[in-house]
Amino acid sequence: MLIKKLSDKIAGYLSSELNYDIEKREVLSYGLQIFLGCSIQILIILVLAYFFNIFESTIIVIISFVTFRRIIGGGHAHTYSKCSLISISMMILLGALGKIINLGSTSSLIVVILIYILSIKAIIIWVPAGTEKKMIRSKDTRKKIKLQSIILLTAWIFLCFYLNSLSLTEYVIQSSLGVILAFFLVTPLGYKLIESKRPKTTTT
Repeated sequence: MLIKKLSDKIAGYLSSELNYDIEKREVLSYGLQIFLGCSIQILIILVLAYFFNIFESTIIVIISFVTFRRIIGGGHAHTYSKCSLISISMMILLGALGKIINLGSTSSLIVVILIYILSIKAIIIWVPAGTEKKMIRSKDTRKKIKLQSIILLTAWIFLCFYLNSLSLTEYVIQSSLGVILAFFLVTPLGYKLIESKRPKTTTT
């Protein structure tokens, strides 16, 4: 893979300059792969969004999705190519839907409230959601993340109420789509969609 080769070369150069051992070089290379991979994905998404005239809508979807995703976790594709395909496709699709869907103020509030209720349920049952390689098993840590997720979700719904009061319902819908995707990926169906195995949770 081009990204891996590039990351290895950069990590090799930096490691020689900083006198890193092999283990630190591998960690640096892995971090670079993630950074470069995500950067390329975002660049492609933004270029396509601009081309299809859904740039603003897509940005709002991405911000909303990432804000929750980084805390609640969720399934990950096993390969970079599959991850890229899923990420790009979903963001462009939701960005397009965010521009097409047109709901009134009352309907938008109903949607947001339903998302809030279902997301709270998802937090209680599945959050934090990890993978076989990265799973949080500490009972105290899991409770802390659940609480953080509920606080963030509550802040989000109040923000939606505020935007709705300003008649910015399009932003509410676009943000809602990002939140829906984030929470969908912590569910068993979300894991199945991207063919990622959900690990069994044990606490200590």
